[in-house]
Amino acid sequence: MAAILAEWDAHVAEHGTVTREEARRDNEIADLKRKLADKTRECGTLQRSLDAAATAIAALHHDNTLLREDLAARGGTVVPLHRSSRR
Repeated sequence: MAAILAEWDAHVAEHGTVTREEARRDNEIADLKRKLADKTRECGTLQRSLDAAATAIAALHHDNTLLREDLAARGGTVVPLHRSSRR
């Protein structure tokens, strides 16, 4: 039994505890984890931008609605700035 353990210890000392294939796999997993973390951060940034844009659009829509209501209460009409050349 001691001889087997000594042989095992010698083999591990010479070849390391991780095979080449295991090292390649571990490196690939680490690389994929880094890429996933990068994409997760990117998605968070994009989500915050999307939320900010949605908030701005909602505020502009609300303001536009109030302005149209005020204009309608005064008897005015909305006139487009660019009229079509077709009649």
